Amino acid sequence: MQKGITTAAIVATVCLAISGCASEQSRKADYQRAVTLPSLEVPPDLTAPELQGDLTLPQSYSAHVAQGTDSAAVQVLPQEANVRVLRDRDMRWLQVQAATPEQLWAKLREFWSQQGLEVLIDEPRIGIMETQWAENKADVPGDWVTRMVSKVLKGAYSAPTRDKFRLRVERGAAPDTTEIFITHYGLEEVQRGQNVESYDTIWQTRPVDPELVAEMLNRLLVYFGIPQARAEEQLAAAAPVAVAARAQLDGAVLLVNEAFPRAWRRVGIALDRLGLVVEDRDRSAGLYYIRAVDQIEDAGQAKKGFFSSLFSGEGEAAAQEEPARILVQDAGETTRITLQNKGGEPIGSAAALKILQQLESELR
Repeated sequence: MQKGITTAAIVATVCLAISGCASEQSRKADYQRAVTLPSLEVPPDLTAPELQGDLTLPQSYSAHVAQGTDSAAVQVLPQEANVRVLRDRDMRWLQVQAATPEQLWAKLREFWSQQGLEVLIDEPRIGIMETQWAENKADVPGDWVTRMVSKVLKGAYSAPTRDKFRLRVERGAAPDTTEIFITHYGLEEVQRGQNVESYDTIWQTRPVDPELVAEMLNRLLVYFGIPQARAEEQLAAAAPVAVAARAQLDGAVLLVNEAFPRAWRRVGIALDRLGLVVEDRDRSAGLYYIRAVDQIEDAGQAKKGFFSSLFSGEGEAAAQEEPARILVQDAGETTRITLQNKGGEPIGSAAALKILQQLESELR
């Protein structure tokens, strides 16, 4: 009898969990009960004063398609409230009108909190906000009963994946507009060796998940007051168009067939996708100050990965060859991209060339 009562209680609890899920957002991402990996110490030089401000969204809606973008290659989707979706090939981002980055910053921090994600890096000075690694309960393996029980009994099951997100905020070309970009990073737990009965596993990086990026952009639209159906419609509109390559590597120089404003923005997003940390930036000088970070080491694992190996070396000579700055130079209708060391001298080391090759791939 006791067993029957216990079973009935579990079933009832699961049913409540199921009914509670009906009104929730998509289950592609469920971090509300997320288990984070060990916390990291943020270096003192990454601490910046919190900017104050608030954003009041207008109550009226507009259905016109905005004009006057900086290039025909960017497809502007229908505007809703004061937030619209911009798209450049396979990249989507949001533009918020009548709001500056300073006004939006506190709201964006609150958004991540609502998603159950802890903000680890909070840098309004350079427009970077990054979450802690977290477990996505939507990735818990098993049937629907297993997934439902895991929501009720916290820690009963664990997902073999971890996610984190980097949000980049840029000032728009038009006055008092802000552009918001989201990048995803992922880890997955895999079996070590061929012994299927072994419980020895390791964590390794996994490819960026475009669906998770789209999900977070969708939730951000809804957070800004866009109806769910309209948000999904905006993100789904305008299929990507195949176009010719716009970047070409010429020795130690990357030539981009775009004017400086767009190239500057796209380089910043490419650096995010490659997992490079932008410690500072100076748009007037065309400089990104970068630091490599290995995602597995960042998550508290011991394995050394691709980008950390690029920057490894011993002695002062090796340090002089470490790429520390990316110079984006305006050349009229085109843009030149080169790498510099900490002293501001151009370099063509193997590590620098490898980064330029990766940038070329991202900027095509």
